[in-house]
Amino acid sequence: MIRLIGVLLLFFAVLASSHLLIDEKGYVLVSFNQYTVESTLVSLLFMLMAGMFVLWLIARVSKVFWRAFGGLSKRRFKKRQQREEDAFEQSVWALINSQPDSLGYTLQLSEFPSKWRDQQLAIQAKAALHAGKKVVAREYLQQLSEAAQSKVSELWLAAEQDSQALSTLAPHAQMKKATPTELNAYIRALLQAKDWDTLQSTIEQRHKQLHWSDVQWSQFFVSYFEAILRHSGKDIHALHSALPRALRAQSQEAYIRTCVRFGQLEMVRKGLLKMLNKSQFLALAETLQFAGGGDIEVRKAIQVQLKKHPEHTELLFCLACMANGEGDHGLAAQIFDSLSNSPWQSLWQHQAEIAFAKTGQFEKAYLLLSSAGQ
Repeated sequence: MIRLIGVLLLFFAVLASSHLLIDEKGYVLVSFNQYTVESTLVSLLFMLMAGMFVLWLIARVSKVFWRAFGGLSKRRFKKRQQREEDAFEQSVWALINSQPDSLGYTLQLSEFPSKWRDQQLAIQAKAALHAGKKVVAREYLQQLSEAAQSKVSELWLAAEQDSQALSTLAPHAQMKKATPTELNAYIRALLQAKDWDTLQSTIEQRHKQLHWSDVQWSQFFVSYFEAILRHSGKDIHALHSALPRALRAQSQEAYIRTCVRFGQLEMVRKGLLKMLNKSQFLALAETLQFAGGGDIEVRKAIQVQLKKHPEHTELLFCLACMANGEGDHGLAAQIFDSLSNSPWQSLWQHQAEIAFAKTGQFEKAYLLLSSAGQ
């Protein structure tokens, strides 16, 4: 701009000086439609210089105001951006520390950055679920982008929208190259939706892609077998036998414990007797701690082992479990009275409460409940 003004000034200065040198006034006539301007070249030069100076001054002032306004807007933008980042950071820490109560408060202070919009909606849905507001959680989840829908299957399930969770998970999980994470979420959704046939076929065909540990398999099969017994008329024993050999081994412990819990000891009698014969008394005690029934043959086998190993408190406890299962609560209460002379184990708690409550020894049952709650 300054360079252009300088060039124009130099040009008009040359023109003005040329007329002065030849002693001519240098009249200039400018006509436009009905308007006419007449002046000397020197006067026009000074008018042009004055006009350019005014334009330059206006430009400078405008630039100053523009910078001031732009700087204010920029500061406001930075402050808003900082609030958004702070809200995002605080929400992440609240999730890590399992503090869903603080999530809603944090999100009331500021929005997340626009690129984290889906994450904000998911966190708001999680906070709503923690507060028991499932309808509100569904509204947040429905606002998620299509790409994010398949990443919040756990939230859809918690909001009791099994069909929505399955519809978003199925296309990814049914692909041959589905990730273990996608398959894991899909299987959990099928379990909650009680789609037994699809769940069974998925487990049988895709179990090698899951890469689960023994603990994870055990947890799954406990949930699976219990859900089958509670919510379907399917034969758990036929389902267990139909599993591939590798999965039968993985599910054996969960299968036995589930049958014991539901009082179907005769179906897993061989497995229980095998534990006794191998002197796996602690494993047997852990299996029988929630027994929902009894079995005469298993009880007799336990009594035989007790004669050989009277010092094993685990065997005494197993006998008490069988007594409770058969309705002989008096014998079970006597056993737990004798076990009270030894250091009390949390393993005995459930069966001891049943024995004392059924025999009218409510004070002892209450003391056990109180000690368990401390």
